[in-house]
Amino acid sequence: MRIYFLVGLLATGMVSLVAQVPSDSLHHDITLSSELEEITVTSSPVSRQPGITGASVSAITDHSLAKDGYLDLRAPLEQVPGLQMQSGAPNTSRITIRGVGTRTPYASNRVKAWFDEIPLTSGDGATTVGDLELSLVDRVEIVRGPSSAVYGPGMGGVLIFSPGLPDQGFRASVLSGLGSFGTFKNTGTLSYRKGNSFVQASVADSRSDGYRENSEYNRSNILLHGRLTAGIHSLSLLAGYTDLLAYIPSSVDLNSYLNTPQKAAANWLAMRGHRQYDKWQGGLSLKSEITKNLSNTLVLYGMNNDAYKTRPFNILDELTNTVGVREKLMLNMGRTSLMAGIEYFDEKYEWKIFEIVDGKEGQLQSSNSEKRHFINFQVHADYRLTPTTVVTGGVNVHRLFFSRSEEIGHLEEESHNYPWILSPRVGLNQRLSTTMYLYASAGHGFSAPSPEEALLPDGGINRDLKPEEGITIDGGLRGTFWHDRLQLNLTVYSINVRNMLMTRRDAEDIFYGENAGKTKHRGLETDLRLYILPYSKDRINMTLAASHTWMSNRFKHFIQDETDYSGKTLPGQPASMLNLSLEAEAPGGIFLQVRMRNESSQPRNFFLTLSYSF
Repeated sequence: MRIYFLVGLLATGMVSLVAQVPSDSLHHDITLSSELEEITVTSSPVSRQPGITGASVSAITDHSLAKDGYLDLRAPLEQVPGLQMQSGAPNTSRITIRGVGTRTPYASNRVKAWFDEIPLTSGDGATTVGDLELSLVDRVEIVRGPSSAVYGPGMGGVLIFSPGLPDQGFRASVLSGLGSFGTFKNTGTLSYRKGNSFVQASVADSRSDGYRENSEYNRSNILLHGRLTAGIHSLSLLAGYTDLLAYIPSSVDLNSYLNTPQKAAANWLAMRGHRQYDKWQGGLSLKSEITKNLSNTLVLYGMNNDAYKTRPFNILDELTNTVGVREKLMLNMGRTSLMAGIEYFDEKYEWKIFEIVDGKEGQLQSSNSEKRHFINFQVHADYRLTPTTVVTGGVNVHRLFFSRSEEIGHLEEESHNYPWILSPRVGLNQRLSTTMYLYASAGHGFSAPSPEEALLPDGGINRDLKPEEGITIDGGLRGTFWHDRLQLNLTVYSINVRNMLMTRRDAEDIFYGENAGKTKHRGLETDLRLYILPYSKDRINMTLAASHTWMSNRFKHFIQDETDYSGKTLPGQPASMLNLSLEAEAPGGIFLQVRMRNESSQPRNFFLTLSYSF
């Protein structure tokens, strides 16, 4: 169980990014019935209010990010039911949604992420959000389940980070934050806006000594966002740079975890194991309002990531270059809205492995490269069947190609193409009253094997390995009660997965993927928020929030090495996650917040003979 006490000051002049937002916007996460009408969800091609969205969607506002996520994104994300973010260190985290992705040891590769129109998910499916700078982010939307026709058919779901618009004129702000174990962060932002055109930039520096040995963390970010509007055209730019150096304490045995958790793994400490990289990422978006009802959006994006990782057994030198293009055409015809899109993605990943001698780089042992490119065709329709009923449907068609080569060694260049994958999705939203909605959806998602999973221990391509696929069915109730002071969001879901990808590790530096048969994920997600007194901007306001997740994740059929795991629980995921928070906020931005998170014990093996909790 984790309990947090957070006292903060969001005052004019200290953090103008928050203080300059109108007070009713500051409190739009209080979820009154008016929120269902005023907040816009953009995770669908047709922007709608949350109440009439036929999907399981949660939103984190800029106000919540400023309070909870300034030093660590984990706190606000884990308030979302169904989501768990596990972190071994600030630079190593894994996000799972509804138990999907628990068998991936080091990355979030069943969850996709986007920064506006730019994908944060690499070609191998890995998503990194821990190094994002959030000072220009207006909100984060979390879609639980596949969102095939919009952001690709990721198995677990999608995270969308949306930058906000600056106020008119010139603005500047400076913000600093302090935390335990030598943690601090300084951020400066500048913006200028005239009419619908603007430019804004932020510079941030984050540092921490860490709780454990060999866990120092240093990160610098630069983020630039701008838009130029002329006539029917709007050109947007989003560009970011990250310079990171993070030391790695790695994992320890159970005895060390219980008695000396601050200790690092001895071999990683001796070598001062760490990861460092310079990453550039950005994109250009051109939106054209061709007619009143027809618009076109063209997006060009790219990424360069030069990474270096020192490990006890070798040194890994990586270089990733990505380019992509997205084209989206939107047509609105009264009660019907249509979207058609195409995306092409190309990525080249090069990696070299050096021997390590006294903590230094030694002789080159191998040099490899892999090329991945895929194409997506997307179609989406949104139809208002009656004044109270909205039906949505979409489909994504995907094809992935990849090849790999080894410059040092005996392997020749190999290539492999996965078959076309069709991922449909349908959704329904029924309004029961002015403050209550029923919704349901069903969708297909998949995840392709990562380079580590797709390659055999000898470096060859495992052509028998299949993408992980699944069908998600969910439904729920959204509503506000008690004179708009209580919000309820209740969701029940079922996911059937086949060809589940599971990482098998034969040695510290040898691991590969295998298909682990079929799994079934079931769960109930509850999100409650109570505004204890009627909201008033002239007095202290108190909010009580609670979210709970119950889930059961089991193998339906899986036999490995003549051992039958069918019916066993998937390790590494709790059956219950509870979040409670109580917040009091006074005029001027001073607030006191108490948070508690409880997770049930998590099985460490298939037979439930070992478990852990905290």
